[in-house]
Amino acid sequence: MWQELYRLIFRYYSGLGLSREDVEDLTQETLVAAYLHLDGVRPGKLKAWLLTVARHKYIDWLRRSPKGVVLVNFPAAELADGTRGPEEDALAGETREAVAAALNRLSPPERTLLALKYNLGLSTQEIASVLKIKPGTVKVRLFRARQKFKEEFIKLWEG
Repeated sequence: MWQELYRLIFRYYSGLGLSREDVEDLTQETLVAAYLHLDGVRPGKLKAWLLTVARHKYIDWLRRSPKGVVLVNFPAAELADGTRGPEEDALAGETREAVAAALNRLSPPERTLLALKYNLGLSTQEIASVLKIKPGTVKVRLFRARQKFKEEFIKLWEG
């Protein structure tokens, strides 16, 4: 069970663009906090509760970080069959860099929403449970975050 929870939290933090060291540190910090307060979790709500703890740890990390921290890590999406040539590899690298840069221009709440939706694959209802907001609010904020990401990506790609 703990390995599955570790992977969930690790993917969440990775999707936020943190360095591998920060991802590992925050994942461990989150799981320790979860273990110490596990008795207060309602049955069937462990995943949502743990992601809420992770979100709070991320906010605390941002507060402790020096001003102007730049988030750069973005997981590579590679083709499983290895059929890409050098041109495709170069383009994939450029695209990955533009995606990371566009994500870095988003606010922490916007990155959090996108990570919950696209890295962890949570539904609108699950995201609402984690963030303690209404599902309709999640939909609106996700729409705005996607739009902002799109604008930033286009600026970087064309500029």
